[in-house]
Amino acid sequence: MKVEYAVQVYKWEVLEIAVEGTAEGNPFTEQKFYGIFAGKKENVLVNGFYDGNGIYRIRFMPSYEGKYSFVLNGSLFAAPYSGAFEVLPALDYNHGPVMVKGHHFEYADGTPYIPVGTTAYAFALQGAERIQETMESLDASHFNKMRFCILPKHYLYNFHEPSMYPYEGTPMDSSTLTEDNFLSYFFDSEKKKQENSFDYTRFNPAYFRNLEACIAALGKKGIEADLIIMHPYDRWGFACMSQEEDDLYWNYVISRFSAFRNVWWSLANEYDLMKEKTEADWDRLGTLLKKKDPWKHPRSIHNCKAFFDHSKAYLTHVSAQRIDLYKGAELTDEWIRQYDKPVVLDELGYEGTISDGWGNLTAEETVRRFWETGVRGGYPGHGETIPDENNLLWWSHGGRLRGESWKRLGLLKDVLSDVPGIEIECLPMEWDSVTAVPAVDHDADVKSMYLFYYSFMRPGYRDFHIDDETYFYVEVIDTWNMAREGRGFHKGKFRITLPARQYMAIRLRKATDEESEELKALEARVIEEEESAEAGSPEEAIDLFAAFEEEANQQPAEEPVKEETVAEEPAPAEEPVFIIPEIQEQEAPAPAEEPVAEPAVEPEPEEEQTGAVFDMLKEVEKGFEEEQQAPAPEPDVSPDFATAQIPSFNAPQPEPAQEELLDVGKSLFDAPNDDVTQDLTLDVPVWQYKHGNL
Repeated sequence: MKVEYAVQVYKWEVLEIAVEGTAEGNPFTEQKFYGIFAGKKENVLVNGFYDGNGIYRIRFMPSYEGKYSFVLNGSLFAAPYSGAFEVLPALDYNHGPVMVKGHHFEYADGTPYIPVGTTAYAFALQGAERIQETMESLDASHFNKMRFCILPKHYLYNFHEPSMYPYEGTPMDSSTLTEDNFLSYFFDSEKKKQENSFDYTRFNPAYFRNLEACIAALGKKGIEADLIIMHPYDRWGFACMSQEEDDLYWNYVISRFSAFRNVWWSLANEYDLMKEKTEADWDRLGTLLKKKDPWKHPRSIHNCKAFFDHSKAYLTHVSAQRIDLYKGAELTDEWIRQYDKPVVLDELGYEGTISDGWGNLTAEETVRRFWETGVRGGYPGHGETIPDENNLLWWSHGGRLRGESWKRLGLLKDVLSDVPGIEIECLPMEWDSVTAVPAVDHDADVKSMYLFYYSFMRPGYRDFHIDDETYFYVEVIDTWNMAREGRGFHKGKFRITLPARQYMAIRLRKATDEESEELKALEARVIEEEESAEAGSPEEAIDLFAAFEEEANQQPAEEPVKEETVAEEPAPAEEPVFIIPEIQEQEAPAPAEEPVAEPAVEPEPEEEQTGAVFDMLKEVEKGFEEEQQAPAPEPDVSPDFATAQIPSFNAPQPEPAQEELLDVGKSLFDAPNDDVTQDLTLDVPVWQYKHGNL
C-alpha cells in the first residue's frame, strides 16, 4: 500500500496524507478509515475520505509546533500504519482559525478578528476566468469573509448550469426554465426526482476539489470562507435527500473541509424555506457538525422570515437577515442581549437595482446600515445586485464589483480596530444618536472612548458634557466621504460643529495620563498668565486663553485625513489556477529547502506489534468486531454553550478508559451518523510512535 505525505508542515496549515487503495464497489459508503494525530499538547481523531481513482485522503491541521506522530487505521488497512512529521512556526500572515470570544471574534493566536463580509453564493461554481475576476475584486476590497454555497443554486439571475455537479448523474433540462415557472421546483420534491438522475451515494470528487481550491485561495488572502452546507434554492433534488443521504453528505464535507483554518459553517441559508427539514433535523445535523469538526470552526444558521433559536448549543453565533422591510441593523444590540452571542448581520439588504426590495438599496443606505450594525456591537455583511451586461450579479456569480458601497467599508473596520479591548457595546446615552463604548469600560463612569453615529440625520453641531475633569481628543468622521478630521482636546462642556451632512460620526478618545498631565500644566500656565494680565485689556486675557486652546489642540498633532484607495480595474493575475489535479502530491512547506517526502512502505501485518499504542489499537479493533449498534446521539441543544475554541492541553491528560476506546470503534464502524467521536481525548505520547510502517 502506497502512502504519501510531507514530513514538515507549518502550524495551522493542512497536512494531507494520500493513501492508495481500492476503487471497487462504492468506496464512499463501503470504506471508512481514520487517523489519530498526537503531539505534546493535543491528540486529535480525524476521519478520512475517498477522493476518486483509488485515492483516499485524510487531512490534519496542527495547532502547535513540534513533533507529531500519527496512526491510520480502518477498513483500508490490514494493519495500522504509523508515521511522524514536524510542525514549523506559523507563517507571518497565518493567525490560525477564528474563534468566538464573548460577543466578538478572535484568531487562535489572540489577534482580534473584525468580520467585514460579502456574499457571492455561486462564485465557486463558475468557470476559472470568472473565479479569477472575483479574486481580483476581493484583492481591491476590504472584505475578510465570503459567504458561498457548497451546493449549486437555482434562482432568478442563476438559471444556467454550474460548471460541474456534486454527484454522479444527469441534471434536468434547464432550458425550459423561465421567471414564471422557476419557483415550481422549490417545493416539488417529486418533480425534482423525476427530472433529475443523480446517485446521492456517489460524490464527484472533482467538484469538491474545485471548492477546496477556492477555500485555499481565500485563505491566502486572509478571507474566511463561510460555507453554506444546505439551502432551499434547488432544482436538482439536493435539498430533499433522505436522512441517510444527508448524513453521508455532511460527513463527507466535514472530512474534506474542516482542516482548512479559514472555514466557517452555515448549516443552511434561509433554513425556514426548506419545508422537508424539521427542527429535529437541524438539531441532529447541528450536533453532528459540532461533534465531527475537530477544530470547532464557527457555526451558524441563516433565516429568511422566521428567526431560528440561536441559543442552541451547536450554534456559536447569530447569522441574521433583517425580517422587517426597514428595520434590521437597528435591532442588532437587541439580538446580542437576547442570544448572548456575536451577531453577524450577513444580509442587511443589498446595494442594487433589481426589482426586489432586498436588492435595490442605494450605496448610501448600504453604508448607513453597515455603520448602524457596527456601532450597535454587531458585524455587517455586504452584497451587490447590480446586473452586468449578461444580467449576472456579484451576489450570485461574483465577478467585478460595480457599486459604490464596497469602497467605503474599510473605514468602519479601521475605526472598530481602534476600540480599546476591541469589543464594543451599544450604550443608550443619547436618544437621537447611536453610541458605542468599549466593552472593557462597562462599569466605568467615564469611558476610554465614545463613538456617536448620526445615521441619516444631519446635525450642524453637537454639544457634549461627559464630566468636568476629563480631557477628550475629538475626531469627526465622514463615513460616506471616508474622511477623519481631528478637532483637538476638549473638556467640560463643549460644542463640535458639523457640516450638516448625513452619515457623520464623532469619536471622543479619553486622553492618556501623560497627555492629561501636559494639558493640566498648560491650563495652569494660561490661568496664571490670565491673572497676571488683569491690569491689561480684556482682549489680552481672551487672546491668552485662545493661545491655550490653540496649543492644547495641537497635542497630539492633528491626524491626517484617511481616504480609501479604490482600484477601479484590478490588475489581472498572471494565470488563473483553481482546479486541483485529479491526484496531487503534497509538497512540504519547509522554509529553506523542500522537505523529503516519506517513501512508500509496504505494510507487514504479520509482525508482532507491541507497546502502549498498539494495546490501544487492539482495544479499538475489539470494538470493531462487536456487532452492537451504537445509540444515536442526543441532540446537543443545551443553552450553556462554551464558545468554540481550540482546547488547551497544558496539563497531563488521563489514560483513556477501555470503554472509551471501544466507543471509538463502535462509532466508527457501526453508527451510521457517527464515524468518529471527536469528544474523546486519547493520550498517545509522541515517543511511542516510530516513523514508518507498523
